[in-house]
Amino acid sequence: MDNRSVILPGDPLPNCSAACPVHTDTRGYAEAISEGNYEKALDLLLQANPFPSVCGRICHHPCEKECRRKEVDAPVSLRMLKRFVVENTREYRRARRQRIEPTQGKKVAIIGSGPAGLTVAHDLALLGYHTIVFEQDSQLGGMLAHAIPRYRLPLHALREDIDDILAMGVETRTACRVGVDISLEEIRKKHDAVVLAIGLSESVTLPIPGSESEGVFPGITFLWDVANGHPPPLGDRVLIIGGGNVAVDAARTARRLGVGQVFMACLETPEEMPAWQWEIQEAREEGIEILNSWGPKAVLSRGGKVAGMELKRCTRVFDDHGRFAPQYDEARTMTLDVDQVIMTIGQRADLSCVKETELAVERGRLMCDSHTLSTSEPGVFACGEVLTGPGSAIHAIASGHRAAQAVHHYLQTGERLVLPREDVPSLGLLPQRVASLARKMTRREAALLDPRERIGDFSEIESPFNEREALEEARRCLACATGARLESSQACAGCLTCARVCPFGVATVDRTAAMPAEECQACGLCAAECPAAGIALKRFATNQMKQTLGEILAPARAVKIWTPFLVAYCCLYETTSRKYLKPQSLEEIEGSGILRIMVPCVGRLSSLDLVEPFEMGADRVVVIACKEEGCLYMGSEELLGRRVAHAQKFLKEIGLEKASLQFRQTRGSAEASWPAIWKEVQHETAPESEKESLK
Repeated sequence: MDNRSVILPGDPLPNCSAACPVHTDTRGYAEAISEGNYEKALDLLLQANPFPSVCGRICHHPCEKECRRKEVDAPVSLRMLKRFVVENTREYRRARRQRIEPTQGKKVAIIGSGPAGLTVAHDLALLGYHTIVFEQDSQLGGMLAHAIPRYRLPLHALREDIDDILAMGVETRTACRVGVDISLEEIRKKHDAVVLAIGLSESVTLPIPGSESEGVFPGITFLWDVANGHPPPLGDRVLIIGGGNVAVDAARTARRLGVGQVFMACLETPEEMPAWQWEIQEAREEGIEILNSWGPKAVLSRGGKVAGMELKRCTRVFDDHGRFAPQYDEARTMTLDVDQVIMTIGQRADLSCVKETELAVERGRLMCDSHTLSTSEPGVFACGEVLTGPGSAIHAIASGHRAAQAVHHYLQTGERLVLPREDVPSLGLLPQRVASLARKMTRREAALLDPRERIGDFSEIESPFNEREALEEARRCLACATGARLESSQACAGCLTCARVCPFGVATVDRTAAMPAEECQACGLCAAECPAAGIALKRFATNQMKQTLGEILAPARAVKIWTPFLVAYCCLYETTSRKYLKPQSLEEIEGSGILRIMVPCVGRLSSLDLVEPFEMGADRVVVIACKEEGCLYMGSEELLGRRVAHAQKFLKEIGLEKASLQFRQTRGSAEASWPAIWKEVQHETAPESEKESLK
């Protein structure tokens, strides 16, 4: 059955999707996972993000920060679910790749093959442009390939994403340094537009005494050399200057290179550090000592080589307006004996590719209009970190999407496009009175190697979810804004049934029923109980069962082959693998005599859903609910039991005495219970002559 999330025109986005820089349908892929449709989940990921393998590992997951489930217990582990999807759909992913033939008759050159540049190439190829990517290194991927440590992002994961893009027909020229091997002006003459996605590949240095000493390394250069198999020789005590993510990467990399003591000195307090908090915590676990509120004063040297660092106390990092304006107490200093110093205090772009051109550069920065992504020269655009400054991979991808829009508009009209601001309406926080009534479910965290193990080499430190873990975590999603809605005001009699049965106190009636989207938890009880059948769910319509049965049975009826069968309604929230979530074949149904219908909570089944299988040819129906106190929604099983009794009475009144409608609950493991229950029901309702064969 197709329970797709539906966002109606004008609906606000779920908070998770609104927070995602590329507005991934996070709710949709969590739902697809919970239904065992991992391929659909991958399709949803790739619609918004050509780098799901990368983001499944290193994304800072702003979606989780805004997840409304945090008001109940903890956010859904959306990043880890993304990783689960890409790691369980590899064959499907390769099969879905296809070449896109250029139809626009125009060529676009992209300088730089990081996430921003390759996203531009991806989007423009989809639009029918001939795209070619110029990369100065021999390997595509930019900083993802050369500066992100392998324990965070293995090359094979990056390659999965890049292979998708190349399969579309995107051309590349690697080991080609623009400005040296070919000039930017030559490229402009041969192409209709050019996009500069050159990132920030150089480290900023500090003009302090001793900074020229042997053993002082720029952070990006250090990470680049290590990633490419050329680590510099290090002593037993290394100091990293900086408190951002690059600093943490450098510190943890040094630890893996065998350095006994690694220090980080940063201006910020622990609360002010710009690095992700989980990265800081993992660094501490690995034995890295962080010296907060200390800034560099001088590199101490002996014989021209690093011998230590003199630090000075930082008393304030930002001014009253939040601007970076550090202040120091020069009288408070500390000396640290170290063998090497790695500077990670900032990054800048390598603008050698624009030398000898008319492109405007001021104070070492490429001049670009952030609203149109246009540079000072027509037809030349910029995106990614060279435009926005340091950021995350997902922000670079978002910038690449915007650049592709700008280029497409320019090539179609000859004009610059003022891109709209990214103000996306969202649902807002889950009201506390609703959150307090939701069932709490423990968040599944990523499993990490023991710190003593993980510093031994550059192996991945994080283990992916297995199928059981992924299904359990996906089902923690509240499916925000896919709840109940009144189909027509004429259908509502104002009977208050919806308000009476709603376990979250969301439904109200003022002449007609109302279920606010920002509050409704999509349990479906109001839709199942509504006497007028006037309420539907956005992702689980009240007529879903009849439609589903009809779609399954139509082929069998067309060839006039069928036997009496049992319809089993089972709760998909109890499955631990997609064995029972995959659609059944006609042969399987005929062979077993069981038509299995997986329902996201059988409590949503209406009285009509319970009797319609008999109209469609079933001779038995069994509804199998979660084990006692296992349901997500309070009171749903009691109400379902009443509907079953009502349907049984109705069936008897219309003379279907032989019809069997039963209500059961799982015992222990659902997947072990179901076959036993099916067999019991088949045996109990079979004619005496058939019972022996059903044992």
